[in-house]
Amino acid sequence: FESLGILREFKPSLVVGMGGYVSFPLVSMAAVLGIPTAIHEQNAYPGLANRLLGRVAKVIAVSYPGTKDYFSPRRKIILTGNPVRRGVRASHREDALRAFGLDSSRRTLLIFGGSRGARRINRAFLEAYDFFRDADDLQIIHITGEGEYDVFLKTMNTLRRTDDRVIYQCHPYLTTIDLAYAAADLVLCRAGATTIAEITAKGIPAVLVPYPYSTAAHQEKNARYLENYGAARVVLDGDLNGRSMYEAVSILIHDDEGLRRMRESSLSLGRPRAAEELASLVEEQSKR
Repeated sequence: FESLGILREFKPSLVVGMGGYVSFPLVSMAAVLGIPTAIHEQNAYPGLANRLLGRVAKVIAVSYPGTKDYFSPRRKIILTGNPVRRGVRASHREDALRAFGLDSSRRTLLIFGGSRGARRINRAFLEAYDFFRDADDLQIIHITGEGEYDVFLKTMNTLRRTDDRVIYQCHPYLTTIDLAYAAADLVLCRAGATTIAEITAKGIPAVLVPYPYSTAAHQEKNARYLENYGAARVVLDGDLNGRSMYEAVSILIHDDEGLRRMRESSLSLGRPRAAEELASLVEEQSKR
């Protein structure tokens, strides 16, 4: 009934659902009232709300070609991709290296676990650090997440030595993630929808560690999509430890030809103009 009140007061020409349970009452009620609706699915495998709303939505925007198989009829499905910030697309490597004070002659590994960090990834890196410490051709940007930072840094400080040859910097959070992406030759991270959209927009080779408790294992489906096209390697959360992290990174980070192929594959999957395409679709549908 609250959704009904909102729709009657606002009188929208189009209602757009972006997934999740919060979108269901508004989009479904709009359909009952005869208001045109659209939904956008960010992941490779759609969530329950979007699968149900797909039956009544006038148009369905998807981020992966294979997602079309979960909706019908296909004529109302449009591949737009998942919007990314303009800064992600516009950032340049030289500016990024300068901003972080990094060495242009070294390969750069970016590690993060999403906006809140990932304890499993952070712990695996602590185990892996002894393997990385003598890498004089590597530099690492590590974003731990604010909740993990203090405990992680305390442990990390006990591991580091004055004769370590790897360049390592640790951050609780970065507002300049666009620059971190631009600096990276390889990224190790989770496989959420926004992360996948951003790394493919930049064409960054990846080691993906899907969050194991995501709904319907959608993060693993996102990750496998990139892996199937040669843009990423997948390490499952339960298989991640210090040795497996180091092995996954070391196999890729200095393989020039392998990184080139992964970069090309990643770029081919990216849709850097997704925001514009989705906005145009919404504007077009609202005028019908």
